[in-house]
Amino acid sequence: MECARVKLERSALATAFCGPTFTITQLQDVYEAVWGMSLDPRNFYRKVQKVEGFIVPAGAARKAATGRPARLFKAGPRTILSPPMVRPGETSSAEELKSEQTPRGDTDRAGSRVPSDPGTTR
Repeated sequence: MECARVKLERSALATAFCGPTFTITQLQDVYEAVWGMSLDPRNFYRKVQKVEGFIVPAGAARKAATGRPARLFKAGPRTILSPPMVRPGETSSAEELKSEQTPRGDTDRAGSRVPSDPGTTR
């Protein structure tokens, strides 16, 4: 399951679980089902639109019983998502790599760095 979650972050796989045309809400439903969490619709829309070529407008709108009709999209030509659709509360691989490369020292209660080696003094 974790492999599917990661694939959804980095590829356009989610569009394969939608019809030929779909709404942003239907695409969001796929991510929520696989990730097992609810997503903020405004943030999801912003992230999806940020990845050029991930989805493209289908030119039509789905009629709703009330309110504004939902815009329809179809899968775009991009298969690898850059930037990735990172799960909320998760760090991206680049952030994890950066934190692993940064030397970690201990901090005191005030947040000041304290040497990691207990044999050294401040």
